[in-house]
Amino acid sequence: MNELLEFFGQNRTDAGMLIFLMLFSMGIALFLTIIFGGLLNLKFPNWLFFALCPLLIGVSFLIDDRLPLPVLFLLFGSVFFFGIIGMISSGIKSSKEERIKTERFNRKHNIPKTKFVQKIMGFLIIAGIIGTFVFLFQTENLKLLFLLIPGLIVINSIFFPSNKTKFMRLQSILPTSKVSAIAMGQVEIEGDLEQIEPIISPYFSKPCIGYFYKIEKESKPDDDGRTTYSTVFTECKTGRFKIKDETGSVIVDGEGLEFYFDRVDKQEGGKTRYSETYLQPNDYMLLIGNATSDNGNTTIQKGSSDNVFGVAIPRSISFRNKYKPLLNSFLATLFFISLILLYIILN
Repeated sequence: MNELLEFFGQNRTDAGMLIFLMLFSMGIALFLTIIFGGLLNLKFPNWLFFALCPLLIGVSFLIDDRLPLPVLFLLFGSVFFFGIIGMISSGIKSSKEERIKTERFNRKHNIPKTKFVQKIMGFLIIAGIIGTFVFLFQTENLKLLFLLIPGLIVINSIFFPSNKTKFMRLQSILPTSKVSAIAMGQVEIEGDLEQIEPIISPYFSKPCIGYFYKIEKESKPDDDGRTTYSTVFTECKTGRFKIKDETGSVIVDGEGLEFYFDRVDKQEGGKTRYSETYLQPNDYMLLIGNATSDNGNTTIQKGSSDNVFGVAIPRSISFRNKYKPLLNSFLATLFFISLILLYIILN
């Protein structure tokens, strides 16, 4: 620090150097104008810094011919100082604007806020993953990740299956019942749908038996320039309807019904995309639900929270049932081969 002060104290500025420093300060003025006008979003005349910076250099020369060089360095340093402040301020402002925009979007589409407990769980899961990685790194056992990751996948698929997985497993063992011979409890029915209480879809306002509504936001294009979308909201709602086969029909209370088929009936949007899938009259569907009787009237509905209640397209189920055993055999073989290879690598 003393050497820097000594350097400034020994260097006097002549007229030629003064002109050079004043011209150089014009470049600093350009950066300060961008920072204060763009990042900090302040209103001022565009010429302000182009007049102020050379003026400071000139006034400092009149006071002491050793001052112009330190003043120039201070102006130069101010670019970095105000630049950092500007970036922080701009980041906070952009984050606030994005939060307001997201909240307005969520209110418009009735998207519920993420529960505090879910945020805590997400944080704990991320912290656990990072902690495991750090622990394995410190103990020089990173190779165990090759066993840990497949193990977690297997545990998740066995003990924490998705609703769709539970639906497919139950469908593979349940016999298809005829409407005239429905037994109470979990049943599987195939037939055409009949509308009782039509409902209106939220975006395209289409009358239907039930709908699956999805909102997606455009993500940044990938390396190949393809645009991808991330889901921000989904809603599935179904009214009361009937399902009939050649032996008769039965009422279905559609509250809690889930759709287990991939089909988009209507879609619209650009950066925000809206998609709807419908259950419509005369759709031929496979339905699994809980059959109950009230004064001799049979109704299929959702049972307890763990019970399967959903619909799927029969032909896609048949295709899956035909080729799923082959896929399972292939994946099981691949899994055990991978374990053998990992054992060889780790040892």
